[in-house]
Amino acid sequence: MILRRTAVVIAAAAVCLAGTPASAAPVSGSFVEAFAYSIAHPGVTPAGSNDFSCVPSAQHPEPVVLVHGFLENSYANWASLSPKLAAAGYCVFAIDYGNTGPVQALGALEPIPESAAELSTFVDSVLAATGAQKVSIVGHSKGGTVPRYYARFLGGDRTVARIVALSPPNYPTAGPPVQDDVLERLNEGSDTVSGIDYTTIVTRYDQVVVPYTASLLSGAGNTNVVLQDVCPSNAVEHTGISYDPLAQRLVQNALDPANAQPIGC
Repeated sequence: MILRRTAVVIAAAAVCLAGTPASAAPVSGSFVEAFAYSIAHPGVTPAGSNDFSCVPSAQHPEPVVLVHGFLENSYANWASLSPKLAAAGYCVFAIDYGNTGPVQALGALEPIPESAAELSTFVDSVLAATGAQKVSIVGHSKGGTVPRYYARFLGGDRTVARIVALSPPNYPTAGPPVQDDVLERLNEGSDTVSGIDYTTIVTRYDQVVVPYTASLLSGAGNTNVVLQDVCPSNAVEHTGISYDPLAQRLVQNALDPANAQPIGC
């Protein structure tokens, strides 16, 4: 019933937004609204992202690369967070990857290794354009697991300063399959890579990564944050977490821990 109701809302919003030019890239307040807009405007990217002339500041020397989740796209995931990070002085880049199906807005369809290879190419282009030595990566769902594969197997240990993941399927779950054999290799020995700072942000009300504890990492250099341990009344679920004000503040604090801001519930 919940999925059916969500689908109806998305379809209705898409009809309403169909006349708006994609170049407007409006800031969106919810995943449903942003996803509907991205269906109606294929290829749209979030405001504040993908300015390849951006020069990183001394305060924020690592560009931030945003990685969307399975059956999502950069705009659907990051239409709210991207402009906030840009306004805070970051060079922000949002990848669209794995768009191999008939609907362009439904991305991240390829297996994790292939997705990580796309991410590797994208990061190389960001580093070449900005002159930065490393990037910070923020990912949602599968987009939080793909950077881990890049970091462990494809040279990301040299180019990634930190990975901030929102509700990633880091271990096998009862939800949609995420290649358990790949996860086994990825987690063998340690589920983190030395020299990279990890922050894993989850919600107890995750209805996709089930149980939500399948997101949590145990390796050195990782900090797990359960939203309800910070603010017990927070009820955000899997798709809404990248739009949640508390989660967004935790992301920003993880990107710049030296200037972390107080958390309000």
